[in-house]
Amino acid sequence: MEKSKEKKYKLHEKNLKYYENIKKNFTKQKNYDRIENTEVNKVESGKHKKRINYTVMIVSDSPDGGIHPFYLGKTLVTILLALIAAALVISAGVAIHHSAALGEMQKRETDLQSMVDELTAENQTLAAENSELSDKVALLSDTVTQNEETKKEQEREEEERKIPSGFPLAGPAVILESSEMQTEEAEGGETDNEAEDAGENTADAETDLTDGEPIVVFSASAGTKVIATASGTVAAAEPDAAYGYRVVLDHGNGYTSIYRAASEPAVSEGDEVERGGALYEMQSPEERLGYQITKDGALIDPLELLEVYG
Repeated sequence: MEKSKEKKYKLHEKNLKYYENIKKNFTKQKNYDRIENTEVNKVESGKHKKRINYTVMIVSDSPDGGIHPFYLGKTLVTILLALIAAALVISAGVAIHHSAALGEMQKRETDLQSMVDELTAENQTLAAENSELSDKVALLSDTVTQNEETKKEQEREEEERKIPSGFPLAGPAVILESSEMQTEEAEGGETDNEAEDAGENTADAETDLTDGEPIVVFSASAGTKVIATASGTVAAAEPDAAYGYRVVLDHGNGYTSIYRAASEPAVSEGDEVERGGALYEMQSPEERLGYQITKDGALIDPLELLEVYG
């Protein structure tokens, strides 16, 4: 308790000294101002204006700091005020400049954002167009593929139409002779009576219609049409010593088909004939048709290609 009281007493004494110092300094300053004003009044007459002085006092919060007065003249105060005003103006200018720069940066940022938005929208549009074009390309590719397949199918069908595989008569007919029949007869042999009968039949037919070549001989009634077994061009329409007339069709793929009959042909050399087109019309009962096929210039057995037979 005694230490606490002693501490408070010392603090009180220190505060008293602090306030006494402030009072002494203030009194000194007051006396100085009074003396200065008196001297000024003595020197200057009533005609001159009173001189103005400014006093700046710095007071410390420390008990031992005291008061430190500074005496400033009017000129120095004016300079200080001018400097302060200049500093304020400069600060204002800097603030305005920074504000303008900030506004410009914000404007540029807004413009850049607008450009980004436009580019994003354009990119989305291009992506949609690209997707649409991709779909169109895929559709066109499918169409081209289908067209190619269709073209190939048409070419295949066209090639098939040019292969002489059809039946050469547009009606019922009987096969009288063929290479196959000749082979079977050669393998089975003939008796003397059969040979005599065959000789008589050959004599009645006036000539051998096969001539030992691959051929099929048909017999059909009057009015039956001889038709093209495949599409082609009439390469020849001319007389034939064994049958009467002969029509040769070139099918353009190495195949030719030959039609030999007694009736006059209904086509001429150079005519284009579709499969099933009429070449003759049988005029007499049981008129014969000799039908042959060549492949690359060599005769082949027509029965190998006849669809109705095979």
